[in-house]
Amino acid sequence: MNLRRLLGVDARSETIGEKPTPVGQDAFSEVAPYYDELMAAVPYRGWVDYVEAILRRLGAAPRDVLDLCCGTGQVGAELLRRGYNAIGVDLSEGMVRGCARRRPGLPAAVMDATNLGLRAASLDLAVSLYDSLNYIVDPAGLRSCFQGVAHALRPGGLLIFDLNTARALRIGLFTQTNAGTTEPLFYRWESHWDEERRLCRVDMYFRWRGPGEKAEFTERHYERAYEEDEVREMLAGAGMETLHVYDAYAFRRPGSFSNRVYYVARKLKVE
Repeated sequence: MNLRRLLGVDARSETIGEKPTPVGQDAFSEVAPYYDELMAAVPYRGWVDYVEAILRRLGAAPRDVLDLCCGTGQVGAELLRRGYNAIGVDLSEGMVRGCARRRPGLPAAVMDATNLGLRAASLDLAVSLYDSLNYIVDPAGLRSCFQGVAHALRPGGLLIFDLNTARALRIGLFTQTNAGTTEPLFYRWESHWDEERRLCRVDMYFRWRGPGEKAEFTERHYERAYEEDEVREMLAGAGMETLHVYDAYAFRRPGSFSNRVYYVARKLKVE
């Protein structure tokens, strides 16, 4: 990636004409059995450290926690190890099956984030990490997700989630490959950005070259960029107040070069 594009000066836009399937419905299907290998270098413990640092700053001590869009349960299992009563939900059945293989195993269910069927006032905290909510490409769907989370939170309960910024999607941070490595799962990704629709499409090619049966497959993922004012309005409409918006893994406001931001919201108490 050249410097001008990295700075956002020469960011390319194209028309993405197709209509994405909602909530990443076709994503994480073929890749699910290989997902943990793909994410082997991801610092899940560090992410949970950051969430706990946020909680300490708020003086919060949640007990019942939801890992929303939990994938194979890496974050949820880490929460369990730290003493939280954690559960997970994810749209991908293949990913949810991986939660049972965690140590400890994360209790998880297949559930659409835009149509959550969670018990009312049953949670103290919901977390959704690794740009999972960017996969909700319909703003009405993200609004519905926030409403479902608010329904499940107890008054004063918290929602902590991250989003990729428009900048991250615009400059093509998803265009990447591990060619030249000996990692068992080879991948090559190419991202496409539609400025008008605020939509990013990532065409993904994978080849398993590790032990056992060889495999070769593709997936197509979509993410939508949401602006801060838009997210704040959606949270307020769901009965939550936005407490903080942070540049990822820090406690400062996002800037023009931020690629990921964290939102911290609280369910309003009923007077």
